Amino acid sequence: MNMKKDFRLEKQTDEEYKLTIYGAIGGWFSENDAKSIRRKLDQVNAEKIYVHINSPGGSAFDGVAICNMLKQHKAEVIVHIDGWAASAASIIAMGANKIIMPSNTMMMIHQASTFEYGNADVFEKTAKDLRKIDSAIASTYEKRFVGTREELEQLLKDETLLTADEAVALGLADEIVDEIEIVEPEDEEEEFEPENIKDDLVAKYSKVNSKEPKEPEQVKQTQNLSRLFLHL
Repeated sequence: MNMKKDFRLEKQTDEEYKLTIYGAIGGWFSENDAKSIRRKLDQVNAEKIYVHINSPGGSAFDGVAICNMLKQHKAEVIVHIDGWAASAASIIAMGANKIIMPSNTMMMIHQASTFEYGNADVFEKTAKDLRKIDSAIASTYEKRFVGTREELEQLLKDETLLTADEAVALGLADEIVDEIEIVEPEDEEEEFEPENIKDDLVAKYSKVNSKEPKEPEQVKQTQNLSRLFLHL
C-alpha cells in the first residue's frame, strides 16, 4: 500500500478530462477516496473521461462507490490500466464503458477481508457481513464476466491475478494495446498466483464473443458495518 500516490483530474479539452488514480484506494490509505472523487467528478461536464489506474486496491466500499459514480456520470468513461488494477481498483474499473489494458498490465480480483477484535459473537457476525459484501462485489464483476456466477465466485475465492489476455477472455476488459512501462509498486511483496480454475475458464471463454445480459442479483444492504475497516 506504500506505492507512490497520484490523484488528479485534468482538463484535456472542452470535451475530455483525464482522471488519474495511482496508489491505494480510500480507507486509512490515501485521499483516493469516494468523497474526493465525487467532488471532482461533480465539476466535470464533458463527453469523455479517461481514467488511468495503477493501484493495489484498498477500501471495498470506496471502490464500489467510485465504480457507481463512473457508471452514473453522463460522460463516456474509458479506463486505462497503466500498471495494475488490483482488488478495489479492479472494482473501480468495472464502472467504465470500456476497459483498455496494455499487454504487460495486470488485474487482480478476490474476496473482501478485514481486521477485527472481539469475542466469538463478534467474529461470527463479521464473517456473515463479509459474505454479504462478497456477494455484492461478485455482482459488480458479474455485469461483465462471461461465465457463470459459480465460476466467478471461485475466481474470487482463489484471489486470481489476470493478465490482459486473460481479463479480455473472461470479459473483465475490452481491448489490449501495446505495452507501456509499468511503474512498479514500492515495498510490495511478490504476488504468487495460486493454482486454480483460471486457466480452464480462460480457455473456455476465450472464443466467446457475445456477452449475454444478466439479471443483477438482489443484494441486501449491509448494516452496522461502521466498526469494520474493509479492504480489497
